[in-house]
Amino acid sequence: MPLKLLRGERGVKGPLPPLEAGDEPGLTEAYLRLFAREAGWPRRAVETGLLGLDAGFTLECSLRVAVRAASIYLRSHEADITIWAPEGRLETAFSVELAQYIARRYTGGPGLFDQSFSRTSAAEAMNTAPREARGEGEASAGAAPGKRGAGAARDGIRYAAAPLLKGLALDDLIRETDAGFSETLLRLIDRSGRKDAEVYKAANIDRKLFSKIRSNPAYRPSKATALALAFALRLDLEETRDLIGRAGYSLTHASVMDIIVEYYIENKNYDIFALNETLFRYDQPLLGGA
Repeated sequence: MPLKLLRGERGVKGPLPPLEAGDEPGLTEAYLRLFAREAGWPRRAVETGLLGLDAGFTLECSLRVAVRAASIYLRSHEADITIWAPEGRLETAFSVELAQYIARRYTGGPGLFDQSFSRTSAAEAMNTAPREARGEGEASAGAAPGKRGAGAARDGIRYAAAPLLKGLALDDLIRETDAGFSETLLRLIDRSGRKDAEVYKAANIDRKLFSKIRSNPAYRPSKATALALAFALRLDLEETRDLIGRAGYSLTHASVMDIIVEYYIENKNYDIFALNETLFRYDQPLLGGA
């Protein structure tokens, strides 16, 4: 994973320029110089604690600037950057709004950081569930009640509809299988008109992992990698569910991580570094892969 965020204390290597509290451009430049020095050829890797804490920067501010600087550096360099943040609660500018969003949807029990997230009743869960999961997608598409359509096609990509199981032999079911994750991903990349390197960098994954996915039609990525690639391609929720579903995954309101990803997609904020910073603050797995 090109950018990794971890909890714990870690010292900073080498001399740092003098910093003053509030000088975010200066702090950004300090991080960029550190990355260039430590991740330069042939090392490609750097681990650092947060800079500027002794100069009056808060944990929240230093982490935010560190993630921003890492995203700038990784746009033009192949490197693995690990940033260590001390234990402690990290607040964000939109923490209240996001917490409310999670509370309205979360069905998995008590929340994080001693914050209670109310359980959603069964009726409320049905009202917030995906339309296609409640059968409304078929009705709106004009399908007859009780029957499944063949799946919608858009931009040359056939979005999956569950096959009729009755009367079909196993060999028939295998022949009817929709395109897998790798094939669908490559079609989506072609549709976007972007280069492979743009996509895997935007997904916070490295070239080797992307090459495995590209060259092996049967490759099954982790959920974090599948979501990261959907995020990098700026897919909407329907397309995201379809793509990760081809790797055997789903988005669920019993997962805080999934709800946060959903929040970012609904708000069309496709900055994976900002998303991972938020996931880190909530002690959730980060998107991407090694």
